[in-house]
Amino acid sequence: MPAKQNLLDNYLSNIDIIGEGLPVWFNARRSDAAASLNLHGLPTAKQEQYLHSNIERLVEGEWEQYFVTRRHPDPTPLLPEADAYRVELRNGRAANEALKVSAEGAIYGSLCTAACSAEYGAMVERWLDSAADMSDATTALTRMFVQDGAFIYLPAGVEMQSPIVIDSAYHTDGESEMCFAQALVVAEESARGEVIVTHRSEGAGRIVVGFTREAIVGKAADIKITELYDLQQNCSIVNNNYITQTGKSHCATMCCKTGDGYVRAAYNTALTEPEAVSDVWALYLCSGEEHCDINMAARHLAPDCRSYSLVKGVASGTAMGSFAGMVYVAQDAQRTDAQQQSRNLLLSDTARIFTQPQLEIYADDVKCTHGATVGQLDDEAIYYMRQRGLSEQQARHLQIEGFAYDVVQHCGCPNMCRYISELTAKKLEKM
Repeated sequence: MPAKQNLLDNYLSNIDIIGEGLPVWFNARRSDAAASLNLHGLPTAKQEQYLHSNIERLVEGEWEQYFVTRRHPDPTPLLPEADAYRVELRNGRAANEALKVSAEGAIYGSLCTAACSAEYGAMVERWLDSAADMSDATTALTRMFVQDGAFIYLPAGVEMQSPIVIDSAYHTDGESEMCFAQALVVAEESARGEVIVTHRSEGAGRIVVGFTREAIVGKAADIKITELYDLQQNCSIVNNNYITQTGKSHCATMCCKTGDGYVRAAYNTALTEPEAVSDVWALYLCSGEEHCDINMAARHLAPDCRSYSLVKGVASGTAMGSFAGMVYVAQDAQRTDAQQQSRNLLLSDTARIFTQPQLEIYADDVKCTHGATVGQLDDEAIYYMRQRGLSEQQARHLQIEGFAYDVVQHCGCPNMCRYISELTAKKLEKM
């Protein structure tokens, strides 16, 4: 049976269980997402934005999907020494259903609980799915099956002193399982805070994860988002991220792939009011037969906005990495300042990296640049370091670490920055 039909049949057979306990509006949108998937079908490599990620092939076969709460082994605690607020997701469900309040007044916890609550239900109804593109079949697929996830609300003027961590852990043994989660971050006017999202996996079974995150960044708000992909080889993730920014807001995103799993991640930003600023940094490290596909889009819909993106990739063995970027400037978005850069290193003759930065500009008073390079390590720099007593391997690792640190340093939380740096160093030992 074709993968799309298999998924739709699974949805229709379990629709009552999937939507149990959730509001009517939540489940109505689920049906709309199923209709969208039925119309557009699963993405294949024939579609430009999925040129290097065949999702239909990724999800084909027989899968287990559990629509009731299950007990999973507790993973190794993430950054136990860090001062942080935490939302723990286990195979897409919040480990603790209660909503919590930080010392500064932020609300965080289960998305399902927030959607069902009298106090925050209307907010979730207003903003959930407001930024996401349901014509994207992978976003629609997640929305069809999602039952829970994470909710973070920063009221106007709140200034967080500690980050909020969404720790997504995935576990299965001896079977193939799909799991889905959705995260909603709402930052009101002049709010300040940092959100850390991690994706980790354990167990011997095969896992495919569908994850969608939306961030609504209010006027003059300043939000930092750090995302880490530390997945085992048997785990694959399709992650769609949508950010909507209003006037004078700033959102800085840093994402990093250090694990061995398959990653297809899209970061879409809409700058809807003047003087909004978006910064995105990404790093992926691929060895062996790994695959990583990063997509980025910055949509300038208002004048006087700025966006900057830098994507760095390193591939060895027979690994494949790819980056596709788009800067869209609307007709009225005068005085746009947009920069898009892709820098990549190939460490073997059989590794492949594809890069495709693009500009689509309809305004005439803009400053937009893009560039891409795919190369190898600097032999002269390696020779220089060897002349000062380093071995060739030490010189190579030092050069790659410097290349990677240019991205990693943009993580706002020092503990997380050190943790990612340690994972990066371990990964480089395999490359």
